[in-house]
Amino acid sequence: MLDGLRLLAALSVVLFHYLAGSGKIPWQRTAVALFPTLHKVAEFGWLGVVFFFMISGFVICMSAWGKSLQKFWQGRILRLFPLYWVAVVLSSAAARLGPQVPGEPKVTVGQMLTNLTMLHEPLGVNSVDNVYWTLWIELRFYLIFSLVVLLGTGYRRVATFCWIWALGSVLAPASGIPLLDQLLVPRWAPFFIAGIAFYLVRRAGRIEGETLGILALSWLLMQHRLPAIMEGEGHGINWKVCLAAITVMYALMGLISLGKLDWIQWRWLPVAGAISYPLYLVHQSLGVRVIWRWNEQWGPWPTLLGVIAGVVLIAWLLQRLLERPLTRLLRRLMDPPAERSQHLPA
Repeated sequence: MLDGLRLLAALSVVLFHYLAGSGKIPWQRTAVALFPTLHKVAEFGWLGVVFFFMISGFVICMSAWGKSLQKFWQGRILRLFPLYWVAVVLSSAAARLGPQVPGEPKVTVGQMLTNLTMLHEPLGVNSVDNVYWTLWIELRFYLIFSLVVLLGTGYRRVATFCWIWALGSVLAPASGIPLLDQLLVPRWAPFFIAGIAFYLVRRAGRIEGETLGILALSWLLMQHRLPAIMEGEGHGINWKVCLAAITVMYALMGLISLGKLDWIQWRWLPVAGAISYPLYLVHQSLGVRVIWRWNEQWGPWPTLLGVIAGVVLIAWLLQRLLERPLTRLLRRLMDPPAERSQHLPA
């Protein structure tokens, strides 16, 4: 079920980037005029990022359970970087060679190379594609969660980590220590903490009093942070609607953690989960250019549906044809020499 929700979150972000703007880009007329009803729905598509963070807390805790720190980071690097490197190169090529969107800055070779590290934001280099800002947040989550992995995952350590992170995210902005504020990502911490708590529920098979307390605290911190998130990200929409939508996300994650949705075993769900990440990475840099260049000739609805179908197909091809061999190659390079020799033929 989580795989399907990942794709749903990715598609909501796609609609947000294609339709939520009040100006003409990426349409040569405004999306408000072309899609008056769908535009109103798409304005809430940025909430897909919130859902991604919550799901990430759940999945990272699950994948780290019982792993060494080395295996944890190896898994994260193998999951994030191969497709990310492909997306950076693809997006840079599209920016330099494809249709130009008005007001878009040129992508330099140095900018592309620095983006490949995924550390370009703290280095003060602009993203090749605006969607990459979430990856730096993810990396910081992995960094602080590494402490739990180093000490050994277990209910008590993970629960204590959630309490300490929640408290730290409250104190960090007032501490006057920029590094602390950077590490603890107070604006987005409640969503990761909720995801981690939901995984604790999943392992226990029921909601314990302590996990209920962690979830309640994360929800209360989230509703407090939400206006700043909406303002900071430029989302001038209804706070109550956003709060209700995120509360529904909490309810869905609760049903999943309690096993109430385990009966959903549709065969396409693993594919949906596999393409959600490449879809998120490339939909803006590629799709916006196609919309800008050809929407007047094709018409609004054929353009929108065609571009969404096109970027989904590209995401599937990237996952099938590039991510798999690159991941295998990177895994071989990352294996210690002793393990690598075991894979060689006798």
